[in-house]
Amino acid sequence: MFGILFIFIALVQNKYITQKFSLKQLATMDYIPLSRFGSRGVVNFQIQARVINVPKDFEGERLLFSIEFFQQDKWQQAQQKPECSRREIANRITYQSIEVDSLEEFSILNGQLAYGKYHNVWLAIFNNCDHKLEKMFPQKNNLNIQLEIVVWFYDDGGQEISLEEHGLFSIVSVLTLLTVIGFYYNYRVYKKEQEKYGEKDYALFFVLIIIGLEAIQNILNFFHLLIYSSNGRGIRAFLIISEIIQSIDNFLLMLLLILIAWGWTIDFMNFEIQTNFYFTLIFVLGIIQTFFAVLGKFLSTEAQFHMYEGWVGYSISIIYLLLAFYFYYSVNQRKKKGELVSNFYFSLKIFGILFFISFPVLLIISKLIDPYKSYKVIILGSMLMRLINITLLVRLFIGKSTDYQKICIKGKSFLDREKIL
Repeated sequence: MFGILFIFIALVQNKYITQKFSLKQLATMDYIPLSRFGSRGVVNFQIQARVINVPKDFEGERLLFSIEFFQQDKWQQAQQKPECSRREIANRITYQSIEVDSLEEFSILNGQLAYGKYHNVWLAIFNNCDHKLEKMFPQKNNLNIQLEIVVWFYDDGGQEISLEEHGLFSIVSVLTLLTVIGFYYNYRVYKKEQEKYGEKDYALFFVLIIIGLEAIQNILNFFHLLIYSSNGRGIRAFLIISEIIQSIDNFLLMLLLILIAWGWTIDFMNFEIQTNFYFTLIFVLGIIQTFFAVLGKFLSTEAQFHMYEGWVGYSISIIYLLLAFYFYYSVNQRKKKGELVSNFYFSLKIFGILFFISFPVLLIISKLIDPYKSYKVIILGSMLMRLINITLLVRLFIGKSTDYQKICIKGKSFLDREKIL
């Protein structure tokens, strides 16, 4: 729903990265993170650079600039210093020379980075503190002159998946299989329920949509990572669509929990007027949360291990915590008409709180461990927690003997139903 914004902004998840900088951009940038890569062995790199859109009448000059490499621990120390003083503690400095002319030929630099003290996580930085390229064209800033830098990292085995992403493909493969099987099984249950009662089970239909979106997202991730493991690029369209679907999926799961907390499909089917304000509030919070996620992708750099570092992650966590409090309040406001209803809402309360607080908890954990492990904690943790919550909701809604089946409107006679469509 809101995730369509991700079409315009996406974090490229590969280690073959191309970046272009205009003269206007370079004039405001001193220290530019290019790429990050981790390996359990030697890290190989190739850096290609060229200046494009150079005027034909320009007499060729050579541009010499430096690429500085920091191991993770040294980079953390470097962040305490002014940008242009960080090179003093760089683990390695390499220089690349470019012929600035209209031929636009690439200059290629190859090298290796040895194993670090604890692990081999490296960050490549383009040092633009001297602003040499802008000084070459002081009167021609209106021209579309650009510096293009291509960075390629890989380990000795030719593997282009960084250390923090090791094992991600295997886990996504298992999740893909589980969600596809889960969707097929629950679809069959839904069809049988519809044939039996002659009407739709709206809560199960809602869950079915969520499982289906989760399955599609995992399938796209699977094929993206499959290609990514061989060429370091993956399929960008699949990555973007997967992000869109994840945003929709999270919102629908959040919305379902709050709707059931209000009593939807249990005490009423049509949305009551007094709920419109809260529904709008939740809708707005969903938009704000997605906006923060988009902004996090836009502002994140290769110096970060994931897009939720800093204020973006804290802002999204606050929204989840606010929704958790509201969800808890809504569940407690329901009139408990008997033990079955109380048992159902008690289970719903546990499952819902688990969903809403999972992201803030994962974010806190990611701050306490080695930074290169934070990516797996946030990304895989979010995927696993979402899958666990979907599984718990399915267990809550499906089955003849579940409390939900005994108290929902579908289980009542037409004469006993308070409000129907």
